[in-house]
Amino acid sequence: MFDNIISGFSLVFAVGPILGIIAGVIVGIIFGAIPGISAIMAIAMILPMTFYLGPVVGITLLLAVYKAGIYGGSISAILLNTPGAAASFLTAQDGHALTKAGKAGKALDISLFSSVSGEMLATIVLILIAAPFSLISLQAGPIEKVFLLLFAFTIIGTMAGDSIPRGLLSCCLGMLFSMVGMSSITGASRFTFGYTELMGGFTFTPMLIGILVMPEVFNVIRRRKDPQNKLTITRSPNPEDNRLSFKEFRAVFKTILKSSGIGTFVGALPGLGSSPAAFLAYSEAKRTAKKPKEYGKGSVEGIAAAESANNAVCGSSMIPMLTLSIPGDDVAALLMGAFLIHGLTPGPMIFFEHTQTIYAIFAGFLLTDLFLLVIARAGFKFFIKIASLRQYYIFPCVTAFAFTGAYTTGQNMDDIIVLIVFTIIGYGMRLVGLNPAVFIIGFILTPFFEQNLDQAMSIVGTNYWQLLASPFSWIFIILSILAVISTIRIRKKTKESPKERAA
Repeated sequence: MFDNIISGFSLVFAVGPILGIIAGVIVGIIFGAIPGISAIMAIAMILPMTFYLGPVVGITLLLAVYKAGIYGGSISAILLNTPGAAASFLTAQDGHALTKAGKAGKALDISLFSSVSGEMLATIVLILIAAPFSLISLQAGPIEKVFLLLFAFTIIGTMAGDSIPRGLLSCCLGMLFSMVGMSSITGASRFTFGYTELMGGFTFTPMLIGILVMPEVFNVIRRRKDPQNKLTITRSPNPEDNRLSFKEFRAVFKTILKSSGIGTFVGALPGLGSSPAAFLAYSEAKRTAKKPKEYGKGSVEGIAAAESANNAVCGSSMIPMLTLSIPGDDVAALLMGAFLIHGLTPGPMIFFEHTQTIYAIFAGFLLTDLFLLVIARAGFKFFIKIASLRQYYIFPCVTAFAFTGAYTTGQNMDDIIVLIVFTIIGYGMRLVGLNPAVFIIGFILTPFFEQNLDQAMSIVGTNYWQLLASPFSWIFIILSILAVISTIRIRKKTKESPKERAA
């Protein structure tokens, strides 16, 4: 393993990967800092540009955008009280309270140091665990993989959004659209309705941009008359209030380690994502804190807990994606699509077929954390100005990027039509409460499910009971049922009363 790690660093220490990481970090922080644009939107827009790059440069660029985008969301959360994602809500509570107290510099510092610490710990776990875990997953045959993927569909569908039926419906819609075109197994034409243009299925990138990016533009247009938060920073006359001291960092270091561990564990579980990790880590830190009443009112320790857990998910969510072909969260699903586009099929065999490339990507993961620390710390003033830009300057550029990226994928006008169609579908999904990210995961995983199901049926023939002969089949069936039951119970317990909702 250590030889592979050294080999990976030798590949990534080249001009192309280094420039890709630097560009990805800058772009990721900018996109993350702008209210209304998330890391998943940034990756969707940058993805077409990586088609002309090698896999090491292209994927490390996207991973740098991912990591920096997750951190960048804390800038708008702290300064504008505008969390770009649910995971940044806790950061906004404590961070903006510090900003109003004239301690914005301290809040930004602890957010950056906690983010980098959480990401580095999760990346190290990814490097140490992924390859050995892939050896275990190699023992699974097509039958076991069928039930594993069914478990993945179930847990992703149940964990997404407030409604389990809507989450499962979102996943099923993604599966349905994935089956459009010619079957790779039988060669039959499916859901083409006589249009030869649909024989190859829907192009991934235009569909992705249409589902995830363009509906946000329409949402901004709908909210154009809503007042936007203005950036007003009051600075404390005491210089110590505008920076994080080593003593303060040392005081919260145990919280950072514990929260990073929670984030790493939660991120490795398919379908959970960064929001549950941030809330779990924050709750645990508050439970064991010496001054729990300060949480939510400007607690440095609260920011450290939320941000370290939130960012630790970045690395650990790659574990199930690389070893089992199951994305850990919605962003990992996009990255899985990027791997496939660059000729790298996630799964246990990837560590044997593309060893040098994978470890070069791991090395790029670690370097991204170092560049993020340096670039973010040096460019605080610039990124603060970016966060204060008005949306009517930003989203016309987003629209231009979206259409350019959709066309450059295959330089085909049909892809523009795909973009427009899925923009309408994505916007409609948001109106009825369906989850676009779960739709994407269903779209990506369906070909793997179909392939393994065909192989499993070839093995058992007409003896269908053999599908349940493996103990792993029953394990995944039970886990799927437990996932649904536990999700229903948790939501019943956390459901607000009418009085609380009105308040």
